[in-house]
Amino acid sequence: MDNANALSPQQIDEYRTTGYLVQERVFDEDEVTWLQAEAAREFAAGGERVTVEEGTDIVRGVHGCHLYTEAFGRLVRSPRLLPVAEQLLDDDVYVHQFKINAKRAFKGEVWEWHQDYTFWHHEDGMPAPRALTAAIFLDEVTEFNGPLTFVPGGHDDGMIDTEVNGEGWAGTLAASLKYSVDIDTMRKLIERNGMAAPKGPRGSVLWFDANIPHSSVPNISPFDRGLLLITYNSVANRIDLARGTRPEWLAARDFTPLTALHSMSS
Repeated sequence: MDNANALSPQQIDEYRTTGYLVQERVFDEDEVTWLQAEAAREFAAGGERVTVEEGTDIVRGVHGCHLYTEAFGRLVRSPRLLPVAEQLLDDDVYVHQFKINAKRAFKGEVWEWHQDYTFWHHEDGMPAPRALTAAIFLDEVTEFNGPLTFVPGGHDDGMIDTEVNGEGWAGTLAASLKYSVDIDTMRKLIERNGMAAPKGPRGSVLWFDANIPHSSVPNISPFDRGLLLITYNSVANRIDLARGTRPEWLAARDFTPLTALHSMSS
């Protein structure tokens, strides 16, 4: 591990306790502008990897960008990300999933309450929740533009049983999620643990646990809220290819441990 980018014991304790951690301004303004431009090209490319808000042509997200764009392929090996993922998962890691969520000004809609691990376990055959996600803020995240909302400490309850909404892997991308946590369960969790919506400037990184319940409300502001999300998984926790049903751009088939680069640019 690159010790210069290691988390402090206090940061690790915060992550273990709450299930998430924010590091502000990990990437500078020029780097974020560059990432936004790369994201815009991915959105414009179209195809099955791009999803839109229901009933519109407004981009909601795009998956698997690191497999098709050199910039994102290098980003997942950034020395500002990879050592932290290795430290929190206590293992070498690979990228299980990569996506960019585009919650557009006044148009970005809700993401229902869910746990990411539910999808990875049932759809991809991931054996245990030894995975986490790094969410890079492509825009300033405020209380008005649809921040991710968590139940602090909710990851300690493990994977919550959910009803299945629909069939097939396409339902894992729909606005009405295939695995969402029911209202009564969420009410009890929130009454016990409360809610938190981490905010921060462009270039910040929000780390969160595979099992933490989370959602986001619609963007009611004139400001976009773009997130670039990289899911790292322990190499010892690789998915069961015999159980996985989703394409490679949704669930990785290459479990080679990542090695850090010195910079994002070539």
